[in-house]
Amino acid sequence: MSNKKNSKNNQKFMETDISSHRRYKKELKPPLAQIPNMKPSSWINERLPEMLWAVLIIGNIERETALNFFRYIAKYVEKNHECFDITITGISKFSEAKKEEFIKYAISWSEEIKNALRPLALFPDLPAGEIWKKFLDQPIPKEDFQKLAEEVFKTYWHQSEEATDCRWIKFLCYIIAGKIKFSSSIDGIKETVRGVFEYPNYGDLRHIRPFIRAGEIGLRPNSKGEISNWSSSFWQYCFIKTGCIPEEAVNNKIKNRQKILSEEIEETRKHYFKETIDIRDKLIDHFFSTSNALPIDSRHEGSFGLALYGLLLFIEIIFYRASLSIMSRLALRSLVETYISFKYLLKKEEIEPSIWDEYRSYGTGQLKLLYLKLQELGQKIGSIDINELDYLVNEDKWIEFVPINLGHWDSVNLRKMSEDVGLKDLYDEYYNYTSGYIHANWGAVRESIYQKCANVLHRYHRIPIYDLPLLQSAIVDAKNITNNILECLSEAYPKFDFRLTKFVKKE
Repeated sequence: MSNKKNSKNNQKFMETDISSHRRYKKELKPPLAQIPNMKPSSWINERLPEMLWAVLIIGNIERETALNFFRYIAKYVEKNHECFDITITGISKFSEAKKEEFIKYAISWSEEIKNALRPLALFPDLPAGEIWKKFLDQPIPKEDFQKLAEEVFKTYWHQSEEATDCRWIKFLCYIIAGKIKFSSSIDGIKETVRGVFEYPNYGDLRHIRPFIRAGEIGLRPNSKGEISNWSSSFWQYCFIKTGCIPEEAVNNKIKNRQKILSEEIEETRKHYFKETIDIRDKLIDHFFSTSNALPIDSRHEGSFGLALYGLLLFIEIIFYRASLSIMSRLALRSLVETYISFKYLLKKEEIEPSIWDEYRSYGTGQLKLLYLKLQELGQKIGSIDINELDYLVNEDKWIEFVPINLGHWDSVNLRKMSEDVGLKDLYDEYYNYTSGYIHANWGAVRESIYQKCANVLHRYHRIPIYDLPLLQSAIVDAKNITNNILECLSEAYPKFDFRLTKFVKKE
């Protein structure tokens, strides 16, 4: 049940940029969240169920007929000002006489209206349900839930034409009953109010519709801002009585995506399979051609180590068909850090030649820290060979002379390093996103684990993806960053001109 009409991408809306957010300690708050004592109100969760009778009408009947019916309801309120709150809960709070009179008045307008309102009888907890059911026919669950889903779908987006129509009649009844008054001193208010009364046939709807929505959202009988019992009951009953619809089962784009992406994986793998091995072999040849007689050359070994490490990450993405996986995000983060670190080392060595030694010493110290902790705990870890750690820690010098740096190898973080070498944009583009996968943040979990349930009566909640999830391919990004790492190597030890080429899909 894909909702293209209600898609955010198809709506005109305004998003505030980061500069409009204000910092409160470690939190950036958008402008609306900065308003004191503001209580958000949800059309979907709270107010749509309260206007369910109007939702059923506007979603099931030709629009002009539906609007005429709404005007018919407004005439009742015009004669009975105490009946201004025409929400489901509001109607249930009318006096006993008025409650039955109003419901009978509404349902008796036409047989078409009566049939459209029949799904109301589905709900055992419907406020004033005994009176509604007195005048409505017995529901047909399968048919009526399907009808209900179609009508909720049309009004789900709070700015849709159908939703605005429902919000209009609610707002109009408050005005008619004198519960909302407007100051004549406000420029153009008379014309605007006339536009509400004669909606949608008078005035500039580009102004009238937002005015209606802004007015309706402020009509909150529940001063505490809590969701009404009926709204909660409505959604809960819909959830119980209807099944989930996995998006991957009904969305053709998603159904075809796995096949398309799988084919692309094989094509790119063939493209890079030999190329990556050739470049790695040439990189190793370049290593030997630039070697010297020093027993320890931190710059040389560090430079080629970073280049080969970055290239190996790319190779693993390709060889293990990981480009669409969570692992590709982890590899992409490592590539970004490798590139920024390499660039930083090359710049910093101009004023601090010992920076390569510090980089190397820091890494050895981290291995020593791990080695000592494992020794102290007396534990074995399947992925770590403690004897190998012992060998590596003592490789440059005896472990007793190896310091342990508990900070960073240059006392700066990656963000500051990226700024120093002009790669802050790269950091912003990739690091926070990929770090979400390292830390299993909700954004990463949501993107990789869940899909949308296409049942509007479940409010498009999230359900696990049944098939193995496929994310956007990381190959292009990984290729570009790997080539940048190779560029750093060429700068450190000229000249290495080999790069990963661009894969072009054959038509």
